[in-house]
Amino acid sequence: MISKTMKGFLKFPIYTFRMHKAKSATKKLASHKKKTLRAIGNALHKALTNEASGDEKKTISLIEQRRASLLSSNEQIHIIDYGAGSPDSNRTAQEMKRGVEKTAPVSSLCAASTPSFWALVLFHLIRELKPSSCLELGTCVGISAAYQAAALRLNQKGALITLEGAPGISRVAEETFDILGITNASVITGPFHETLPGALTAAKPVDFFFNDGHHDYNAVIQYFNEALPWLADEAVVVFDDISWSPGMRKAWSGIENDKNVAASIDLKKIGIAIFKKNTTTKENLKISLQ
Repeated sequence: MISKTMKGFLKFPIYTFRMHKAKSATKKLASHKKKTLRAIGNALHKALTNEASGDEKKTISLIEQRRASLLSSNEQIHIIDYGAGSPDSNRTAQEMKRGVEKTAPVSSLCAASTPSFWALVLFHLIRELKPSSCLELGTCVGISAAYQAAALRLNQKGALITLEGAPGISRVAEETFDILGITNASVITGPFHETLPGALTAAKPVDFFFNDGHHDYNAVIQYFNEALPWLADEAVVVFDDISWSPGMRKAWSGIENDKNVAASIDLKKIGIAIFKKNTTTKENLKISLQ
């Protein structure tokens, strides 16, 4: 009992210290000599301090209303899961290629969507970086895509292509776009190994790439390498759930040390890599946001 009480007392000051440290680190990054890292620093700092204009707040509120609606849905849909399942699923490459058929509640699918804070990080990254061509792996019910597309719309430039494996989930995502009036995002449905090549060709040069799809070491490395020839110089590539499993940490380690990555930021949950052709410098940073 005493131990639990002490932990309760310590939890708030530890969290406060971490937030102070994170805000200090992102503010410092926002003054970096390199433009792209400055933009990322500004985006992270705005997400941490919940800084937003009136239009941004209105947009974010509408997306979160859609999230709340999906979380309360009683609908069940048939899906084909081409991913790795859970961290302890141990699915074989053949199982993932074939896909696992199952029925799932829309509410549970939405619960697995990018959380509000991290969706806000994506939103501010796009607001600050101002990309023209964005690509996402892993649409789910369209929440993270809505944040990205809404940021592009506020920037008055850019479009998003998002890839989803399961037709049933794609339908829900398309409903999300319709409800929110999003016209600058399109969903491509099918296994990533089949749809990614065409999406990369259509979106080239890609200057913002968000990988939140197949949480498997081999898949992450494969799709990263497949995307490299189609990336714009100084493209920003964001990887979600880099601490989801040992395999994902291994994949992130390989990416941040890749010869084509000029800088990386390890945020513990997500990783941000800056691609630069013929780079001669490398900068690996770590900032714990939560």
